[in-house]
Amino acid sequence: MTNYHVPSEVLYRIQTPNSAPRWIRVIALSDDDPETANCRVYSDVEFVRASEYAALLQRLDCGSEVNPDTLDTWLGTPDIVVISGREGDDASVIANAARAYRSRGITVSVVIGPSANHAHLTADSLRPYATMMVLPTRSGYLDDLLSALGAIA
Repeated sequence: MTNYHVPSEVLYRIQTPNSAPRWIRVIALSDDDPETANCRVYSDVEFVRASEYAALLQRLDCGSEVNPDTLDTWLGTPDIVVISGREGDDASVIANAARAYRSRGITVSVVIGPSANHAHLTADSLRPYATMMVLPTRSGYLDDLLSALGAIA
């Protein structure tokens, strides 16, 4: 594989954000996602975990005293949603959230990093709901994407 010594291609795709401010929400597929952990320096980006959404769904399925609007409240109305994870992460629960975002006209970007598992099951489960999907070959793409979108570090 060629190792290019140039800035990330994301900087060429989004040269100047076309609107500001944007409400960007990043959903980490795993609680220990290294890409998301490296990007927590952005003060205007909301970071959440897929496990939070899964716990909320489980409470609703169990018949707990949870307001049905709680799902809508958790989803919110961001301008852009970025789902971040690695191949092999379970994306089944967040696929439902991604479908809800798309039905509301919200842009859903998916960044799935490489891992030892090359089956692409994670990427394939999110592909139908993604406005843009990136399978980067190196780390740092999420950081480049947020920076290019105009997030404030």
